[in-house]
Amino acid sequence: MSLVELIPLVSNLSQLDKLSLFKLLVAQIPDAEIQVIFSASEYPVWSPYDATEAANILMQMIQDDKAASIHA
Repeated sequence: MSLVELIPLVSNLSQLDKLSLFKLLVAQIPDAEIQVIFSASEYPVWSPYDATEAANILMQMIQDDKAASIHA
C-alpha cells in the first residue's frame, strides 16, 4: 500500500487512533535516524527577557486605548 492510499485512511481516524499510529511509527524508527531528524534543524525560541522596547510599545498602546475610550 502506498502513502497516497494511506493518507485518506489516516485522515478518517480518530485523534486517539492517530496518536497511537504515530507512536507505532516512531517506535519503528531507529534512534540514530531520530537524532538526525531532530538535530538537523535549529528551532529559535523568542523570549520576552530584555524586550523592554516591546513592553514600552505595548504599554503606550494600552494607554492610548484608555485615552481614546475616555474621550469617546
